[in-house]
Amino acid sequence: MALTSLAAVAILFSIAVSQIFLGAAVLALLLSRQKLQFPARPGFALLAFLGWTLVSLAFSGDPMAGVSSVRKLFTFLIPLVVYNAYRHRGPIWRTLQAVVVGGTLAALYGLGEFIQKYFDLKSQGLAFYEHYVAHQITGFMSHWMTFSGQLMMALLLLLSMLLFRREEKLAASGACALLIGLGLLAAFTRGIWLAAFVGVVYLLASSYRRVLWLLPVAVLVVYLVSPSWLQRRQLSILDTETDSSNQARLVMLRTGLRMIAAHPWFGVGPEQVGAEFLRYKPAELPLPHAWYGHLHNSYLQIAAERGIPCLALWLWVLWEVLRETWLLRKNSSQQARVLGHAGFAITLAMMVASAFEFNFGDSEVLMLYL
Repeated sequence: MALTSLAAVAILFSIAVSQIFLGAAVLALLLSRQKLQFPARPGFALLAFLGWTLVSLAFSGDPMAGVSSVRKLFTFLIPLVVYNAYRHRGPIWRTLQAVVVGGTLAALYGLGEFIQKYFDLKSQGLAFYEHYVAHQITGFMSHWMTFSGQLMMALLLLLSMLLFRREEKLAASGACALLIGLGLLAAFTRGIWLAAFVGVVYLLASSYRRVLWLLPVAVLVVYLVSPSWLQRRQLSILDTETDSSNQARLVMLRTGLRMIAAHPWFGVGPEQVGAEFLRYKPAELPLPHAWYGHLHNSYLQIAAERGIPCLALWLWVLWEVLRETWLLRKNSSQQARVLGHAGFAITLAMMVASAFEFNFGDSEVLMLYL
C-alpha cells in the first residue's frame, strides 16, 4: 500500500521514481501471494483493449518500432495494484490529499518558472506572447501538456473535496485551488482549459446547481482582468487563420482519417503514425509549423495507430470507469461520494482534453489518471 501511494504522488515530480515505486508495488503484490481481485467489467474492457493493441503491433509494418508501446503497457498494471493494495478508504484519502499537495507544489514551481520567463523576455525586449507560446512552463515535467494535464486532475480532485466534504480546511484548500488554477492559466494549454471547465461544470451541477449561472460570469471576469497576452491566448482558441497549432491540427485530422480509411482494423501500427504521416497527408495541404509525431487527438491517434476496434475498446474502458464512478457517487459514505464525483469529473475532463491532445499516450498523465 505504501509503495502504491508513493508511486501515485511521485508521478507529479518524476516518472522514473514513480515507476520504481510502481515496480516495487507490483513485486510486493506478487510476493504476498494474495488472491488478486479486480472488477470484472472494467477488467475485461481493459484486457480487450490491451489485447487488440498487441494484435495491431503484430500486423504493423514495423513491429520493432512499436516495442516502446508494449513497454508502456506496464502502466496499465496500476488499476490492478491499486485495487488490491487498498483495503480501507483512509489510506486512499490520505494518498489523494498528498496528490493535491504535490499538485500545489508543482503549480508553485511552474509559477516561479513563469515569472522568470516573463522577466527574462522583458529584459531582452522581446514580445512576450510570440516567444512564450513556443516555450511554455513545464513545472517538474518535460512538456507543458503533461504539466497542465496533471494540474487539471489535481484541481478537479480538490474541488470535489471542497464541494462534497464541507469540513475540509477551506482557507488552505482554497489557497491550493487558487495556486493550481493560476498554474493552469500560466501553462497556456487551451485544450486543458476547456477540459477543466467541463469538469468544473459537472461538479457545480452536482453540488450547487443554483450558482451554476455564475460560472460564465466568472469566465468573463477572468477574461476582462487578464493581461493582453492572456486574452490573446484565450481568443486564439478559435483562430484557424494565423494560429499554426490550430492549422496543424486540421491537417492532422485529415491525415489521420486517411490512415483510418486505409487501415480500419489494425491501424498503421503502434508508434507508426509519425513515420507514416507524410505518406498519408493530402498533397494539397500545406504543413504548418508543428510537431507531427502523433495526431494530438487520443481518439484519432488510437484509431489510426491501432484500428477502429481498438478505439471502440478504449471507449468501453472509459464507459466502465464512468459507470463505476457514477455508482460510487451514490454511496452512503461521504468520502466515497467525493471520490466518485472526482473520478467522474476527471474522466469527463480527460475525454474532452483527448480531442486536443494524445493525453492517454502521455505516460505521466496516464499514470496519474489510472
